[in-house]
Amino acid sequence: MAPTSTTKRTVAFAGRALSPGAAIGLLQLVARRLWSNIALMLAIAAGFVAAITLTVSIPVYAEAVGFRILRDELAKGEEGVRRPPFAFMYRYIGSQSGDITLNDYDRLDTYMSGDVDGSLGLPVGERSRYVATTKFPLFADGSAKPLMYFNLSFASNFADHITIVDGAYPVASAEGPVEVLLAEETADRLGVQVGEEYRIINQKRELGELVMPVRIAGIWRAIDPAAEYWFYRPDTLKENLFMSEQVFEERVASRLIKPVSVALWYLVTDGSGIRSNMVPDVLGRITRTGNSIGSLLAGTRLDISPRDALVAHQSQVQRLTLVLSIFSVPILGLIGYFILLIAGLVVQRQSNEIAVLRSRGATRVQILGIYLVEWLLLGLATLGIGLVLGQVAASVMTRTRSFLTLTTAETLPIVLTPDAWQRAWWMFALLAPAILIPAFGVARHTIVSFKSERARNARKPFWQRFYLDVLLLIPAWYGYSLLQQRGTIAFLGGAAGDPFGNPLLLLAPSLFVVALALITVRIFPLPAALLARLANHMPGVSLVTALRYLSRTPNSYGGPVLLLVLTLSLATFTASMARTLDAHLFDQSYYDNGSDYRVYDLGQSLTAGGPPGGGQATTPPATDPTEPRFLFLPVTDYLQIDGVERAARVSTTAVEVIGGSGRTAVQFVGVDRAEIPALTRWRVDYARESLGALMNNLADDPANMIVSEDLASQLGLRIGDKITVAMSDLDVRKDVLGVVVGFVRLFPTVYPSDGPFIIGNLEYAFEQQGGMYPYDVWMSLREGTTIEQVRAGILDLGLATYERAFVPDDIRAERLRPERQGFYGLLSVGFIAAAFLTLLGFLFYSVLSFQRRYVEFGMLRAIGLSSGQLGMLLTIEQTLIIGTGTIAGTLIGVAASNLFIPFLQVARGENALIPPFLVRIAWNEIGIIYAVFGTMLVLAVGVTLLLLRRMRLFQAVKLGEAI
Repeated sequence: MAPTSTTKRTVAFAGRALSPGAAIGLLQLVARRLWSNIALMLAIAAGFVAAITLTVSIPVYAEAVGFRILRDELAKGEEGVRRPPFAFMYRYIGSQSGDITLNDYDRLDTYMSGDVDGSLGLPVGERSRYVATTKFPLFADGSAKPLMYFNLSFASNFADHITIVDGAYPVASAEGPVEVLLAEETADRLGVQVGEEYRIINQKRELGELVMPVRIAGIWRAIDPAAEYWFYRPDTLKENLFMSEQVFEERVASRLIKPVSVALWYLVTDGSGIRSNMVPDVLGRITRTGNSIGSLLAGTRLDISPRDALVAHQSQVQRLTLVLSIFSVPILGLIGYFILLIAGLVVQRQSNEIAVLRSRGATRVQILGIYLVEWLLLGLATLGIGLVLGQVAASVMTRTRSFLTLTTAETLPIVLTPDAWQRAWWMFALLAPAILIPAFGVARHTIVSFKSERARNARKPFWQRFYLDVLLLIPAWYGYSLLQQRGTIAFLGGAAGDPFGNPLLLLAPSLFVVALALITVRIFPLPAALLARLANHMPGVSLVTALRYLSRTPNSYGGPVLLLVLTLSLATFTASMARTLDAHLFDQSYYDNGSDYRVYDLGQSLTAGGPPGGGQATTPPATDPTEPRFLFLPVTDYLQIDGVERAARVSTTAVEVIGGSGRTAVQFVGVDRAEIPALTRWRVDYARESLGALMNNLADDPANMIVSEDLASQLGLRIGDKITVAMSDLDVRKDVLGVVVGFVRLFPTVYPSDGPFIIGNLEYAFEQQGGMYPYDVWMSLREGTTIEQVRAGILDLGLATYERAFVPDDIRAERLRPERQGFYGLLSVGFIAAAFLTLLGFLFYSVLSFQRRYVEFGMLRAIGLSSGQLGMLLTIEQTLIIGTGTIAGTLIGVAASNLFIPFLQVARGENALIPPFLVRIAWNEIGIIYAVFGTMLVLAVGVTLLLLRRMRLFQAVKLGEAI
């Protein structure tokens, strides 16, 4: 190839040091080289953006959900009170440190009125002060017995947050009774009226003389008990007589030696800008502020602050970032491979030019330096885009509920943290030198060695020459063997009992997938060669020519095939894993609880003993043992509750089966057979029959019973056998006849660890024992029904129940766990990026492959092949490559799913492994991937056919010229 202007310009820089002018010239050269390969450079830029986006999204997401958890944690106050996030309460309590004088209080109050803001370094919104004396007795005129004990107190801005339900605000006066405000609840309980006068008498002589007349000026009630202002719950201030601060100082504090028993400062600050990297500084300021307050008034404590929550927040964000970073390794590896693949195509396209440069004196270092400058400029241009898209990806992750499944959610603060910036630079610094790898091998050739290398058959890739693909099977097999021995991934590390906290969740199967993908690329030429031999006996030349090309030149398409296989196999595995984990969440929740909502109906006891579990007798005890001992409302009354669609009774009690050599302790599960199938979640592995069929077996005869398989094996029971069941749920033993009509392995709420069980008709058990006894009620709810609605409905019906579980809230809380949400969000964002890059990479491969084989196609046209035959040849090649990648990727992904997903079930609790994992292959998501790859095939074939139509035969057959 004749030297181009770019080549000549490059040689000019080869033999001398770079002056400022030469540096400018080099930048111009690099810019021209970038422009001459703009399409491929944009593809590499897309890979840069994808890698930086994924890297940045992890710390940004961790910070966002960490802030949500921090906010919710800080909102929890004392005794269940929800407080604003970043609230501070500094409090002095005289009962612990002794009452203080007003001067002691004033020293600290001066600091708390303004200086504390700068010390904390947080904007202060709401600010409250509260001061109270010790309790003094309140006497009515002429009474020697106190009416009640009260604190005399004041609170800043108190009047702005209360409403006067009777009377008026107190009026300050220097003489006469002191006007005070009394809480509405206390006034109602004591029968106190506005305008009545009482006396406060100090009976603690060490505090000073105090006999103070008071007048009830008004009765108060909080405007909004949940307002940020309230330092205490308003209902806890019912033993306070409130007055203005001025009256307190002039009429109360002036007459007592130590009037202040409680002093409180309550600050609500704005901490929305705090991020995990700022936590040490914030904690330091909180500590310094506490020390300053302690020096001003010994005994003052910081009782409420975000200190502990901030420490936990920082630790959680760091851990979540680390775990998700490790989870991202397989996806980042796939993106990195795409970048190397496109970089290899660029270098391959410029290989002749590189050989000319080397022949004219350029060193390998100089060639690599030019490429390094190109990649650095390209990377810097994409860094900003990656940072922006990283925030978008983090926002998507906060709305992810499962793999490729988004839902509406609250908007969380999405900001670039210093850690995100740092990780973006790290990724950039890692990628820029790494993509020099393809250029390193080509830069060693001069024009002579390049032509010689090109004339020989291309060598196999290094990983094939050293059998790294086969060697990778060894650690993959070893990891699988360990998992098979232990039965779970929990022993590998990470958070015990949490698959989403275990980084090896993806690494172990990813190693297996990579090894098989590499082996697929190695063996692909073999079936292609076999098919080529078979195609020799078939009419036409397109098929045999395509198969011979695929069997003889595996290096020309090995990269795209490997990219296809890796993308599809990892997507198949991750989608199937997500679907399995999601389904198991529902399976386990409904197995543990039976239905959406489960309560224990205590009924109404008619005996002195009360119901099991604690009822209370409301009528005289029954004397006739044959009469009912409990009364229950019909279970259909539950259907009156708003949101309840179905309800059924289920009772699990201890019984004995009499037969064989003695008695066998079992559980009897009494059910309403007609309603149960519509209430619970049933799986095919629970029994050989469907739940509906099992319940129909119970309908034939009230005495029919279904026994667990372990009990049937233990007692040798068969269909039609009769058994005797000893029941004593009403404290009187009854031998009840049963007939075996079916077998079951598992049943919701019943666990093998509790022993064998029997399922029967609950009404039959009631009838045989002479009455009803307490039972569970399983309810299915309409979508969107809240637990508050159901509780209110139960209260309206006057039912005596004990709440066991509300499954929708449990599932919602689990799906919002940061680890689970981040894991699925990362997989979703990573798959979208990988699928897009795979599509992009294959299109570029198709175009460059056509250009590289331009002379070959020209020769085929010259010897007589028509455009239609060439078009068919290219179509067959593309179809075989994409088809092979799709089939192999699917098979590897399904194999990885079936092999590794069962080990993801970890033991969390005594019965955590029940029900067992049921692997579910995500065929719907795989169908989406097939559609993407089908689109890729259509585009690739369309582009190559278009290039074929525009091919000029006279150019293609020019000897010695590669166009």
